[in-house]
Amino acid sequence: MIRPRLIAALALLLTPVASIRAQRGTLVPILIRNVSVIDGTGAAPRAGMDVVLADGKIAQVVPSGRATGAVPDSVIDGRGGFVIPGLWDAHVHLGTGAWGDRAALLRNALLGGVTSVYDMAGDTRATSDLQRAVITREIAGPSIYYVALIAGPAFFTDPRVLDASRGYAPGAAPWAQSATAGSDWVRIIATARGTGATAIKLYTDMDSTSVTRATAEAKRQGPKVVAHATTFPGLPSDLVAAGADMLAHSPYLVWQGSPRTADFPARGRGNFAGVPVASPSVERLLQSMKERGTALNATLWVFDRQANDDVGRARLAWSNAVTKRAAELGVRIVAGTDGLLGDQRDPLPSIHRELELLVNGAGLRPLDAIAAATRNAAWSAGVESTVGTIAPGMVADLLLLEKDPTVDIRNTRSLRVVLREGRVARMQ
Repeated sequence: MIRPRLIAALALLLTPVASIRAQRGTLVPILIRNVSVIDGTGAAPRAGMDVVLADGKIAQVVPSGRATGAVPDSVIDGRGGFVIPGLWDAHVHLGTGAWGDRAALLRNALLGGVTSVYDMAGDTRATSDLQRAVITREIAGPSIYYVALIAGPAFFTDPRVLDASRGYAPGAAPWAQSATAGSDWVRIIATARGTGATAIKLYTDMDSTSVTRATAEAKRQGPKVVAHATTFPGLPSDLVAAGADMLAHSPYLVWQGSPRTADFPARGRGNFAGVPVASPSVERLLQSMKERGTALNATLWVFDRQANDDVGRARLAWSNAVTKRAAELGVRIVAGTDGLLGDQRDPLPSIHRELELLVNGAGLRPLDAIAAATRNAAWSAGVESTVGTIAPGMVADLLLLEKDPTVDIRNTRSLRVVLREGRVARMQ
């Protein structure tokens, strides 16, 4: 349930912009003039730039005053500001709750700078309907991408997955399928693809054989493979060796240094004291992730929220340390929260806090944290060729910030303008 006070607070962020008709749904060329561009690749800011938008895409990124062709009538003065790609939250769960609550959630996320989300398992009937409503502009919100879940039979007693599969026998929903090593993987992956998912997500009660067969068939048919970082009894190294594209939740990497177990409910209570990040097993795992191109969806925000006892604090410290080491080795870091809004301490979307944790907890450079929530997140959903960076031809999902986020990552909160597909969603 979205809190009414939060809705009211974020609704105030949207103000009329008489000079830019795109706010009324009309797509018009826009010039963002004299701004510093942070393009999402990790490159340093480029000051004194003009960004021209046309037909919902970025048409030109040039030194100020050097745009070619007709100058758009709609001009945003970016002087003193910083343009970054629209932020992604690459780990959310949208498929529960009343329609109005979820529509408000998405609208508020957009107003807070989130222009794309990646749903990491839920009822894809609901998620795809939200996706349709955003595409048709029935509701305002970020672009939505989503996965279909696959897990072993033991998982399909979990109340969450049963709630997301109403109308189907446990494990029989196309978006939440039960499978074993001997299952018909051609049919399972094809069925998952039929939901509109861009990836499959491997969850739990899956051994190394199941993981290998699932991933091989997904690679053959096309969708990406993401996974809980340990699939109990499958280890992180099993997922990496099989070719998974991304592992979710940094602290679950600790199970690489522990005996195999099917005890999925213990996933957040790993042996953080007995398996240090510097241990050979974890170091080999991270090296392998780098070599094989397996990304890490760290989700530090959710573990920061749970750091209210000794176990939670140890888990967060280990998560920060392993994310830092992964980044040092060149593992691709993807920013996601396992939540979208909901932190009482911050009315803005949780991704802003995730970025802060990536920098101040895990030691990433602000530029690399921004890349984690833009280019890398788009890569994780397989759409990096069209969105996630600032370059000609890319979708015009952009944020204009008042303050420099490379000086203080918390400055991603200093939102002046939010544009999604070239339309103004917010202007201060």
